[in-house]
Amino acid sequence: MIKDYYYSYIAYDDLKASLKTPYDSDPSTDNPNPKRREWNEDYEQRFIRQLEQELDKVFTFQHVKSDDIVRRIAASEKEVNEVISRSQQQQNGENLQRMAHVEQPTEEDFMLLEEDLGDIIADVHDLAKFTQLNYTGFQKIIKKHDVSSVFLWCSHWS
Repeated sequence: MIKDYYYSYIAYDDLKASLKTPYDSDPSTDNPNPKRREWNEDYEQRFIRQLEQELDKVFTFQHVKSDDIVRRIAASEKEVNEVISRSQQQQNGENLQRMAHVEQPTEEDFMLLEEDLGDIIADVHDLAKFTQLNYTGFQKIIKKHDVSSVFLWCSHWS
C-alpha cells in the first residue's frame, strides 16, 4: 500500500466484518463460538451500501489523481515543446535579432524536464498499483459475499 493513499484504499477489513452477522448470544467460556443470526435483507442492504461507499471513495480518488496526472502531462508537454523550440531556433541560427530574445536551453532545463517526467511516471505507476490492489480487494470481498450468502442461504433451508 502507498502510504500517501492510505485512507483512499478499500476498507477491506470493515467490509469483511460486515459479512458476519451478530451472535445470538455473547461468547462465553462455556460457549466461545455461539451461533450467529441468519443473514437477512437488512444485513444485505447494509453490506451493499457500505460496498458502494467504498467503491465511490476509491473511484473518486482515482479520478482526481488521474485528472491531476493528465494536467501535469499537458503542462510538461508544453514545457518540452518550448525547450525544443528554443533549441531548434538556436541550431538553425534563425534571425540573429530574434535570437537575442530567445534564451538557449541549458542543461538544467533538460534536467528539470527529466525530473518532472520521472515524477509523473512514478505517480502513474503508484496509481496503477493502487488500482490493482483495490480491484483485487473488491473481487475478493464480492467473492466472500457470494460464498457467504450461498452458505447462509443453504444453512437456512437445511
